[in-house]
Order: sequence, then structure tokens, then C-alpha cells
Amino acid sequence: MEHLREISKIAEWGLKGDKQRLAAYLDQLIEKVESLGDERSANRLRRISEFPKSEMASSAFGSTPRIPVDSESRLSLADEEFFEANSVQIVLDKRIQESVDEFVSYVENADALEKHGVGVSPSLITYGIPGTGKTQLARHIACRLKRPLVTARADTLISSFLGSTSKNIRTLFDHVAHRHCILFLDEIDAFAKLRDDQQELGELKRVVVSLLQNIDAMDSHTIFLAATNHEHMLDPAIWRRFTFKINITLPSCGDRKQIFNLFLNQYASGENIELFADLAEEMTGADIRMISENAIRDAVVRGRKSIDINRLVWRIVETRLKRSISPEDGKPEDIIDVKNLSPSIFKGSTLAELFQTSESTISRKIKQANAAQP
Repeated sequence: MEHLREISKIAEWGLKGDKQRLAAYLDQLIEKVESLGDERSANRLRRISEFPKSEMASSAFGSTPRIPVDSESRLSLADEEFFEANSVQIVLDKRIQESVDEFVSYVENADALEKHGVGVSPSLITYGIPGTGKTQLARHIACRLKRPLVTARADTLISSFLGSTSKNIRTLFDHVAHRHCILFLDEIDAFAKLRDDQQELGELKRVVVSLLQNIDAMDSHTIFLAATNHEHMLDPAIWRRFTFKINITLPSCGDRKQIFNLFLNQYASGENIELFADLAEEMTGADIRMISENAIRDAVVRGRKSIDINRLVWRIVETRLKRSISPEDGKPEDIIDVKNLSPSIFKGSTLAELFQTSESTISRKIKQANAAQP
């Protein structure tokens, strides 16, 4: 049958609701029909291609399918997010950015890759400690690809009736297979643990098998993202199913500067951004975002146009020490702990300003603390 490839692709993307790919294959078909001298058919197809997109969306595709629910609890199996262009900002180091760019380019050129017999499964897993931006990266990818992000809800997907969990997984995978969207399994270790874990029930091990079967059944155009804080707990078979594996690490000093700039914006000077980035060593992007937004809230409430530098420094100090410190108390052990965070920054004069006392008092308390150590 002539033009079978274009016709089948038009049917496929029409059913999946992908207007961009549908239009691209329709244009290809028009060009081929026109090249054969069938101007009448070409014009007819051209009129179809000029059909208003809003009408095409409502008449051809219908409304957006509803997210399926668990049959027992009737709760949604996933949450869905839609993003405006360039609305999701993220700071990534060069290594991670290159991997993400490669992944996005493979998705955007899936048809060309498939045509040349080198198609790739568009699957990516991120791993690392909490707060490093794994979920935000999934949103960033969805934003770049202009697709909604369907994030599985582990609390609903894993049914209290264990036999229903595999059914829920299959239902969710079937749902995304017929949509122009991205499936995201956050905290995938919740239902993809090692099958040799003696503490797990047999039914939960069967859930891993079900997940594997559904991943293998995905077509080459279904985008599958996942994230985990415990990659060592994942079943190796699940791990092997991902084409891209990205370790999201703590931000470097340069990345910390970018994150502070992103969230503090006009509320802090470049000189102070340098200070904050140096002090925020070993902090996650989520930590930096939280203290930056808290500092801005404080400035807005106080009617200030810039943040309180000392208050933000204290937030960094307390975040890194994982405890609250009262500057008025000026305990010797607190002064020592703050100084040890960054000896090059927390010198006598800086500590005196932070603890609201004199340099001589700071020096005396440091000697006192050192003398008390065994």
C-alpha cells in the first residue's frame, strides 16, 4: 500500500493526541502525493492540515483523559502537572546538563532514529541524596518537551490489597501509552526493591515482575522517568531497563552561586552571593532554595528591598550544623562549631559581629572551649 508509513503514523499520533507529530506526518504525505502529480488529493489533505488546532483538539482527540484511580480506595494513581514554556528553571552541572540535552535530543528525533534503525528507549533514572533536584529535573524535562508530567503516587499505586498493586501499575502504564505525556515514578524503590530481600513478601516481589513486564511493553515513544534516593535497593533488572542513569550530586561552589542568584535575584548583591556560596558547602539545592525564599519573605515582611545578610548567614550555619544557635548566648562550643564550618570566613571580627559581642570576648571563649577539650 502506497504511503503506508505516513498513514499509519498519522493514525498513531492522532489516537495519542500528539498534534505536532500528526501535523508533521500529514505534511510529509501532502508532499509525496503532490510529487506524484495528484494535485486534487494534495489540496484536499492541505485543507485538512489547515483545520484550526483548537477544533482539531476538541473534535479529533476529545478532552484530556482522566488519570485512572485505584479500584478500592478510588484515589488517583498519579498527579498531573502542566508547564508553561521556560517555566521550570534548574541549575545543573556540565556533566548532567550534557546527559539531559542528549536525552531530550533523542526524544525529539525519535522518528529519525527509528527510521535509521537506531531507535532508543526514552527512559531515564536519576539517583542521589534527597534535595538534589531529581523531581525538579523531571519537571524541567517535561517543560522542555512540552508534555504534561504524570507522576505516580506510590501511596495509591501500592494498594493495601497487595494483589491490586500489579493491576494499578498496568492501568497506569496503559493510560500513558495512549497519551502525549511523560510517566514519572518518583521514589521508584518503593515498588522495585531487590527480589532477594528476605524481608519482602512474595506478593511485593511479584510487583517487581509486573513493573518489568510493563516497562518492556512500552513503545519507543513513551517517555519514562524515575528517581530514587536508594539506588542500592533497586532490583538490578529494573536498573538495566533505563537507557540513561544520572547521579545527581551536591552542587559545586559555582553551581551554588547560580542557585543563590536564581532564587535571591535582586535581593542580594554579587559580593554577598559569593559569600553565601562559599558558606553553603555540602548543602543541597533544596536547602539553598528554602533559606533563600525564607530570607526574601523576611525582607518583604520587614519592608526591605534587600535581604538581611546576617540572618541568611545564620540560616546557612544552622542548616549545616543541623541545630538552632542563639547568638545572644554565645556559648563557646557554638562559636567553635561555627568557626570550624569555614575558618577562612569566620575570623574573629566576623564571629564578633555574628554573636553580637567583641573580638576579645570571642578570642577568650575560643580559648576556653579549646582548653575544655580533652
